[in-house]
Amino acid sequence: MISFPLRREHTFQYCLDYFRYFLPSSGNLTSNGEYMADIVRDSGHEWNDFFIFAASGTDDFAYSAFRSQIEAMANVDDGTFRYADNEREGNLYFLEQDGGVHSGEYAMEYFYNGLCWIWQ
Repeated sequence: MISFPLRREHTFQYCLDYFRYFLPSSGNLTSNGEYMADIVRDSGHEWNDFFIFAASGTDDFAYSAFRSQIEAMANVDDGTFRYADNEREGNLYFLEQDGGVHSGEYAMEYFYNGLCWIWQ
């Protein structure tokens, strides 16, 4: 059972059974890719059971840590996370907005692009 309030950084960690698509932006859980892969492994899911459309702006104060998490996930050796711009080939995409900052305006842009991608 999930206890609430659930912080958005933990949605992937605790709700992988409930969602296929994840659209995180500008916030990280950890920079440990193996930890993130263990979440998937322990859940019994495979790499093609979910897709992460991640986004952040290069001038966002959270960009560096968020990018480190995405890169660490992509560097996991067993292919739990695979960079791709489509679901046939992978499950991880990272949109970087040059000059983007931590604001509602950019968040709306990231979510819009993510939802357009999901519904294509």
